[in-house]
Amino acid sequence: MIDGYSVQLAFLLFEAALCFVLTPLYIVGKDPLRVRKTAIVCLNLTCGVMLLCEYLFYVYDGSKGATEITIMHFINFSTYALVVLLLFFYAMLVFLKLFGRFDFKKDMPCRNRLIAVCAIVAVGLILVVVSQFTNMYYYFDENNFYHRGPLYPIAALLPIAGAILVCTVIINHRANITFVQRLVLISYLVLPLLGEVIQFLFFGNSLMSMLIGFSVLLMFFESFIDKEKEIVRATKTEVRTGLANEHGCIEWLNNMKGREDIKKYAAVFFDLRKFSDINRFYGIENGNRILANFSNIIQGKIEKDEIVGRQFGNQFVAIVKNSKLDEFLSFLDEVEVPFADSDTGVENKVTLSSRIGVYDIDRSDLDGEDILVFAAQALIIAKSKDNDEIVWLTKEILDSLAERKKLESDIKFGLKNGEFIPYYQPKVNIKTGKICGLEALSRWMHEGALQSPGTFIPIMEANDTIRRLDLLILKSVCENIAGWLKEGIEVPVCSVNFSRRNLADPELAQKIDSVVTTSGIPKELIEIEVTETADEFSISILRDFVGELHKLGYKVSIDDFGSASSSLTLLREIDFDTIKIDKGFVDNSKKRDLSILSYIVKIAREIDTNIVAEGVEQKLQVDTLNKLGVAVIQGYYFDRPLPKDDIDNRLHDPYYAIDQVNA
Repeated sequence: MIDGYSVQLAFLLFEAALCFVLTPLYIVGKDPLRVRKTAIVCLNLTCGVMLLCEYLFYVYDGSKGATEITIMHFINFSTYALVVLLLFFYAMLVFLKLFGRFDFKKDMPCRNRLIAVCAIVAVGLILVVVSQFTNMYYYFDENNFYHRGPLYPIAALLPIAGAILVCTVIINHRANITFVQRLVLISYLVLPLLGEVIQFLFFGNSLMSMLIGFSVLLMFFESFIDKEKEIVRATKTEVRTGLANEHGCIEWLNNMKGREDIKKYAAVFFDLRKFSDINRFYGIENGNRILANFSNIIQGKIEKDEIVGRQFGNQFVAIVKNSKLDEFLSFLDEVEVPFADSDTGVENKVTLSSRIGVYDIDRSDLDGEDILVFAAQALIIAKSKDNDEIVWLTKEILDSLAERKKLESDIKFGLKNGEFIPYYQPKVNIKTGKICGLEALSRWMHEGALQSPGTFIPIMEANDTIRRLDLLILKSVCENIAGWLKEGIEVPVCSVNFSRRNLADPELAQKIDSVVTTSGIPKELIEIEVTETADEFSISILRDFVGELHKLGYKVSIDDFGSASSSLTLLREIDFDTIKIDKGFVDNSKKRDLSILSYIVKIAREIDTNIVAEGVEQKLQVDTLNKLGVAVIQGYYFDRPLPKDDIDNRLHDPYYAIDQVNA
């Protein structure tokens, strides 16, 4: 006949073995949140060791040999310590499931309760150590049999108190997890507490340990199943904000395709105005916190049968019902977002507003991707206008979208078939009249006609083909320079524009160097020019890129200097060789602009940086720049951008008429 003692031993050993066997399955699997994997693995292994120690306790209880006695004391100490340690890993798992993080930063939700739980764990471990020398928790009689000490209840009450604190967090933030997850997590308190009551009243049972093991195994299985679901969810979720990503939004819309209900919705594509200024002022980490908090706020405005997602950067999309569209648009006009500073912990607030494109969905046969494209096109129009905060998709916009798609196709064809070529605009030293530099500008010869850069550059910036274009132009420039050098022509430094969209490529500097070195021309003849106004990448990324180019032997200039709010910050953070003054200063003869321009020139001299004025068209501008000390100018006053054949002639005779310079 099987007795209860044997069943108890068998169950303890079975649970321990199950913990040890299942843990490797979780280790080899993927978990979108790595620290959560750590929590699950530690919780499971700690529980397995605790159960094994409990099993060995019964095996060695009352043993007489010296070795057995030592083992008995060790496993008894381990059992008590591991029960306390389990509380820490339990709290860790709960906080990760509820908030996706586990830290002690000031903006950590329920931070005080987390600290209290950790304090309980620390006190519990200290008392376990003390009990080894004081018999406060337990002692062994002369026959080496285990007995509870006078303060044994404390050993159970401390972990229970910690578990109660954790459960209050679960209850307060129950909306963050499913009903099943709530039951499983709370079982860690309820089941062992029930077992402890029975164990306290009826000495000799290990119900508390067995039910702890049962609860931990429940958490393991729930986490294992949820992890697989989350891996699927992760493909549709934007990591930083927890909102749907583009794929998730498209799938949601595709599930509505063919249903008349889709016509009750509008697609709202919006981006946060001047968010780059927030990143510069508060820092990237705080900017990310603001984005995350904004996402939580906007998620609260979305109903279950609606969806909101983050596309990239500071751009979002929402599919909302027409009945609440006006309310939603009004909400986006001004959103107050609180956040805790990542360095100081001080609470701050920022107010965010949006530029918005709206597509009132009027067809049920559209793919989800087309709906997003329509709304995005309306946003592009909104961003191009100074006064329009909201732009609704119209037939005219749809027609322009069709034209844009054709242009995108033509651009791809042009890139493949060599239709993009460099034109060169001279930079002239107004003291000597000699060409002292060139700027290579992209031009598109399509269907026998030269296309305006305004036609193709914005599209290529938007779809990232600009990155391919920039390297293609660099290659053409290097080939032209190699040809001029072969003819014995004196070649000035030629600057080649690189969109800051290229900064997404960490190997950009090496790719530039590969193109130049393959051509065989001297590196000092190439200057890489970046634009100040594009700001989707942080200053640190630009600084690293410029530093890498300098190490490789290239000069770097910044275009449109003074056109953005980050100008002085860029000069402080990045060592540019040349700054090109924004055309706006050259065009404007107001005293205020000239005063600012004079200070820019003075700063450039002080930091030993070359300066070039671009967009110069009139003699008066030349004279003004000359008085301010700007010696190098570029613009239609001397020449418009020239094709290769024409610049060939100019380089053979690189001097402009002296009266054109000094007249």
